[in-house]
Amino acid sequence: MFRKDLFITGEYYHIYNRGIDKRIIFKLKRDYERFMILLYLANSNDSFRLDDILNKQHKTFSEILVLDKGESLVSIGAWCLMSNHFHLLVRQEVDGGITKFMRKLGVGYSMFFNIKYQRTGSLFGGLFKSKLIGVDDNYMRQLFGYIHINPVEIEFPEWKNKINKSSVNMKKFLESYRYSSYLDYVDEDRIEKNIIARENFPDYFHDTQSFKDFIENYFSNSQASSQERFLRTLANLSCRNESTTGDRFLF
Repeated sequence: MFRKDLFITGEYYHIYNRGIDKRIIFKLKRDYERFMILLYLANSNDSFRLDDILNKQHKTFSEILVLDKGESLVSIGAWCLMSNHFHLLVRQEVDGGITKFMRKLGVGYSMFFNIKYQRTGSLFGGLFKSKLIGVDDNYMRQLFGYIHINPVEIEFPEWKNKINKSSVNMKKFLESYRYSSYLDYVDEDRIEKNIIARENFPDYFHDTQSFKDFIENYFSNSQASSQERFLRTLANLSCRNESTTGDRFLF
């Protein structure tokens, strides 16, 4: 199968996918960390043998996320990993960058997961999905909130019905969740900040407090209706399906 249209260099995209049949794709801490390593290393024109880096050079998670990986294929503005799906907000930096990045990311993680858990076949639910986002589009700003609040559903499945009742606990949970870029926007000093390139995205949040205030709005009754409208818009998006050549590389 071939792409119907090309990603445009310099443009922004929301990219997401889930496990086939909504299956779990991250079971353990090391699974999440493997995907995070690939978010960093796969985002390069250069090639790396991750098994050599881990097993021969004995690099740790933190050491890998400071390696010189050369020119980036995309800039990542926000990301979130859930047990059965993921979200990325990216800008393409070189022609063909998103396709190459997603191929390296998807194949690398699928091979790791299938070998580790002794399974065969596709791991992800078909082609990865993408949505072109305008720079001045309020959708992008809302997307920063949507992506970073996603993990709340783990601990509070009905959180939209509990706004202002347990929002303090929801925010505490977000601050404890490692597998998204949320902590990098509240200025926690951690090595995962090297995955993102905030400088290549609109400056919606000029400081840590402005980001926290933005997230706070998601937990206020005054913003609940607009949040619901945004979620409905997201659910009804007409998304482009992108693939590489051959079912083996579907992601």
